[in-house]
Amino acid sequence: MDKAINLNHQTKATKFNRHVLTKNLGLFFSYAFLISMVIVIIYPILVTLMSAFNVSNSLYSTSFFPENFSLTENFVSLFTDIPYLSWYRNTFLVSIITMVLSTAIVTVSGFVYSRYRYQSRKSALMSLLIIQIIPSGSGLIALYAIASSIGIYSSENATLYTYIFMILIYTTGGITMNTILMKGYYDSIPRALDESAKIDGATQMQIFTEILLPLVKPMIMVIAIFCFLGPIGDIIMPKFLIASMSAEAKTLAVGLMGLINNIKESSYNVFAAGAVLAAIPPVVVFYKFQDYIVGGLTSGGVKG
Repeated sequence: MDKAINLNHQTKATKFNRHVLTKNLGLFFSYAFLISMVIVIIYPILVTLMSAFNVSNSLYSTSFFPENFSLTENFVSLFTDIPYLSWYRNTFLVSIITMVLSTAIVTVSGFVYSRYRYQSRKSALMSLLIIQIIPSGSGLIALYAIASSIGIYSSENATLYTYIFMILIYTTGGITMNTILMKGYYDSIPRALDESAKIDGATQMQIFTEILLPLVKPMIMVIAIFCFLGPIGDIIMPKFLIASMSAEAKTLAVGLMGLINNIKESSYNVFAAGAVLAAIPPVVVFYKFQDYIVGGLTSGGVKG
């Protein structure tokens, strides 16, 4: 009997030790993975920051802090030697207009897909999913052909019309996925609220503006942030559409890339300074609205 009890205790102890070992190994690999990801993310940021204050025209230095340190020289060059302010203005003007238009359209379309039942509703939702599968870069040649065929590049206000064309592309390009996200958030709101409001005599417009809009505010903020950040980091389409235009007509991404395109005439440290300034608005937006981003995405994924 005592031998059976001891054997039972030994078996339990062995299982417990294996459980502890497995748990500790899991924690070790999890922390190792997280630390490696932090290093991978932070290292380029530190290199860019140090290069922005280095005047030796090199992205790398023999020491962590650059030997030829200057607090302002590269930043002054941004505003005196190149049209950086024009690039900044062009980019954020496109981003703000795209954000306003796309957010307004997505807010209404998500409401329609969520609250209305009509014959082609499922087909329309399936079409959105199919469109989302198609890579956005596959239509660049077609977009350039459209711009040329309607006379954008041959007009006197070619720069203005090109930017309007880009805004329309950005606005429509972000509608598909964002509409699905917005619909999911609307679906997470009980329809009993709509029914109660109808019993009290509220119209469909009043239900939308006075009841549902305040409740979907977190997802509206998420969609607005996504639409705002999209044009800032895009380089393929602006370079494709405005490559032949003047230096002042470029966007931030295209203009900064031009600083390091030519190896013999590259300005790596000015590029780093420009990248640091360009990163400030997205960082501020993410820091300010991080609660909306997390809450909006998690709540929007409850129902589909």
